[in-house]
Amino acid sequence: MDWVPCRQEYLDSLLFLEGRGEALVVTRCVSGVYRCNDCLGGVLLCCKCTLAIHENLPLHNILSKFCMSVWTGQMFEHASLRGLGLTVQLGHPVYQKCPVPVYASSSVRVTFCGCSNAPHHCVQLLCWRWFPSTVLQPKSCATFEVLHQYQLLSLSSKISIHHFYNMLERLTDNTGLVPVPNKYKSFCQMVREWRHLKMLKRAGHGNDPSSVLGTASGELAVICPACPEPGVNLPEEWMNTPEEERFLYDGIYAIDANFCLKNHARSSVDPGLGTGWAYFRSFVCLSISPQISSLTGIGAVVCARHGLLRPNGIGDLQKGERFCNMDYIMFSSLQGTKLGRITISYDIFCQWITKLHCQLPSAHKPEGHAQFSLNWMPGVGRTDGEGIERDWSGINPAANSTKEMGSGCRHNTLDDIWSDLNYRKIMTLNKSQAQIHLELIEMERDSLYHGSVSLHNVSASAFVIMGLDIEDTQ
Repeated sequence: MDWVPCRQEYLDSLLFLEGRGEALVVTRCVSGVYRCNDCLGGVLLCCKCTLAIHENLPLHNILSKFCMSVWTGQMFEHASLRGLGLTVQLGHPVYQKCPVPVYASSSVRVTFCGCSNAPHHCVQLLCWRWFPSTVLQPKSCATFEVLHQYQLLSLSSKISIHHFYNMLERLTDNTGLVPVPNKYKSFCQMVREWRHLKMLKRAGHGNDPSSVLGTASGELAVICPACPEPGVNLPEEWMNTPEEERFLYDGIYAIDANFCLKNHARSSVDPGLGTGWAYFRSFVCLSISPQISSLTGIGAVVCARHGLLRPNGIGDLQKGERFCNMDYIMFSSLQGTKLGRITISYDIFCQWITKLHCQLPSAHKPEGHAQFSLNWMPGVGRTDGEGIERDWSGINPAANSTKEMGSGCRHNTLDDIWSDLNYRKIMTLNKSQAQIHLELIEMERDSLYHGSVSLHNVSASAFVIMGLDIEDTQ
């Protein structure tokens, strides 16, 4: 059956091109032979209409090798927007050409603005929402959208960069017959920088007068809002609280090691971006070669009641759970704390506080454990101290995606993942007073439904709310 051109299929379309401020009416594209599967339902258009529609969509031809195609009369063949003459002009408003363009060599025809007051090429790319892989002379870049998509996938499913990049290659050509330029290393670099910049942005450092270099240690970490913190959520005279009530302002932290997140032996000269600004603290035991080290796992410190990782509360382990590493991680997480007293939960606390060779004969005996049980410690309530074990379940899936990374890239990745875990916990941690009040009312309604009779005119929930209101008034 002979192919019938789009005259009979193509309805009149009114396309509003964003940024142009005018409408383009495409009617009866009788010479339509070009088809883009990413837009317009795959209808056929002529060359002029195809270029007009894709002036703001220049990547449609490279998202899939067979996305843009041309009808030859017998079959569809691959076509490209570059081959049709599409050019992306940077540094100027949309649809305005630069009088002195600077051409770039790439799979997409791009021209930078060459005017005397033109911004740097990297800035021009960023304004187009393309993230450059290098700063001085960018030759490749990734869209903000693909970087954002990978970040969300890595946070939710812990997918590795390698697997995600392999998916992008297969989107470009799934047959394996067409050579695809290898940009894997460039993409890894862009992902690393993207994570780092996102953490700085979330911490409000976009317009910091001291610039990025003014970031303090642990300042990018997501802090637990429920743990006691002087100057944040404690009364001004909390230090004068009677001794029997001082437990209200004690910090309770849990420390543990995880050997699922081990890393292959690799050079330690791989620098991290802002290492120490969030959770990771670089540390190499002096008895181990500082050039090459096999990372056997990580140690971490979390608040025992809520399970949020402490700032500077994570570090690498070499040759097992060495006390020198765990000491460093623990006391790094306590830097700057102003609490008068803290409680630490550690599954080998009985050995950690003394020399191992002295405690080994009597370790792990019932009589040795009883004195360290949280059941007998004042001020800790019913804290189980095992929250950090549950945290490992959220971070362990990242083991396969980070074991091949250099130490610096690995630190940035784990910082980003754990920051997301902390944030997600905070979003479900604190209920509003209205939510609690509603829950109490529903409980009372259910109790009345089952025959329970209140002894007072004021319900228990109303009495609690009244007390809170009085406290606020005072």
